[in-house]
Amino acid sequence: MFYKMIENKCKEWYNSKHCTVHSLIEYISKTGQMRDAQIEAIKVYLFLKIGCKCKPLEYLFRYGYFNSINLNNVELSTSAREYLEENPAAIALLEYACQINDKGEQVSEKLEKQIKSNPSSIDYDEFFRNVFYGISYTDYLFSLPMGAGKTFLMAAFIYLDLYFALNEPANPAFAHNFIIFAPSGLKSSVVPSLKTVQNFDPSWVIPEPAATDIRRMISFEVLDQGKTAKKSNKTKNPNVQKIANHQPLSELFGLIAVTNAEKVILDRIQEKNGQISLFEKSDDEKDRLANELRNLIGKLPALSIFIDEVHHAVSDEIKLRAVVTKWAQNNTVNSVIGFSGTPYLEKAEKFKIKDSLSVSTAEITNIVYYYPLINGIGNFLKRPVVKITDISENSLIIEKGVREFLDTYKNTIYSNGLTAKLGIYCGTIEKLEEIVYPLVSRIDIVKIS
Repeated sequence: MFYKMIENKCKEWYNSKHCTVHSLIEYISKTGQMRDAQIEAIKVYLFLKIGCKCKPLEYLFRYGYFNSINLNNVELSTSAREYLEENPAAIALLEYACQINDKGEQVSEKLEKQIKSNPSSIDYDEFFRNVFYGISYTDYLFSLPMGAGKTFLMAAFIYLDLYFALNEPANPAFAHNFIIFAPSGLKSSVVPSLKTVQNFDPSWVIPEPAATDIRRMISFEVLDQGKTAKKSNKTKNPNVQKIANHQPLSELFGLIAVTNAEKVILDRIQEKNGQISLFEKSDDEKDRLANELRNLIGKLPALSIFIDEVHHAVSDEIKLRAVVTKWAQNNTVNSVIGFSGTPYLEKAEKFKIKDSLSVSTAEITNIVYYYPLINGIGNFLKRPVVKITDISENSLIIEKGVREFLDTYKNTIYSNGLTAKLGIYCGTIEKLEEIVYPLVSRIDIVKIS
């Protein structure tokens, strides 16, 4: 629900004289290539980058960047009003408590009453620190449903960052280099992510000649090799070499590296009871190679880390945060930008306000933009047709659905040049890798891309 405050403030900023991107957004709209969901996400992204200087969410909420509430319209005692006027974090939490969720329910009436009656009883800084995971770096999550074009949006963010970074190279709000974590352990998921970003036309979001100029500056690297280069007497990490080829790293600009976090970055990390072991002083060759790559990535300047389908990385979230936190200690991390269609937790997480009071949420808290699935139906998603089957075996249902889709849509090309796509909900990465992917790939008329 924090995202509602962000989106409200973004609209206020965009309609104000302080906004400097009106002409750019108008240009993007006129090109007609980006969907409404993507354009609204771009507005929020630029608001956070320019209006909020790409600061961490904890900082932005504590200092009232998203406060819209008018205290003159709130019934308060004199002492409570004076306290709130001097404490933007308290106003932020009050506004959050008063938010209405999708079910029409208030986030927390008890919290609202507590703040109004005794605002000094709450440690607001500690609350916002905890609710945003106690991290020191910038971490934003954009939630858009399947079919909204999250990977194209990722590419748009990259080009926009580089566009502004070229104009203001010393401005720390804008990234100079990027690493994209593809969504699953399947090696085949890296190449599609890379191709989508490579095929993106930057003139959709930035005008010429800047679009072409920036495209020429970009270098792509796929970090997917796990073995020593052939004919080598010495064990080497080919992924390290791919990055090392761009020396000097201190001057690097426009690198886009794509990899699987769990296969390349996290495979030699162990986590037990919340404690992380990076094996930094291990004599094991695989540990050394993994550390070498992690350490080199941590030296990339003004680095933005993009995580595609961030909810799929939940099992490795502690490990990933440990790695990013270590990189952030080098002052090289610009931001972490996550993308997800289903940003929900397995169970609601509680955050303590004080001994007798807490708030809970079933959503990942660092969502900055949310476009619900229902808004996409009839827009860029087809209206669903519900079918009932008497088949009880999951694998047969999947095969029947895939073949029926191919019979109906295999040769379909729409007026805008797009082809039909089929999505299969898998629930977990394990089910995708061990059951669904092998099953679908065996259907010889299906091309897996």
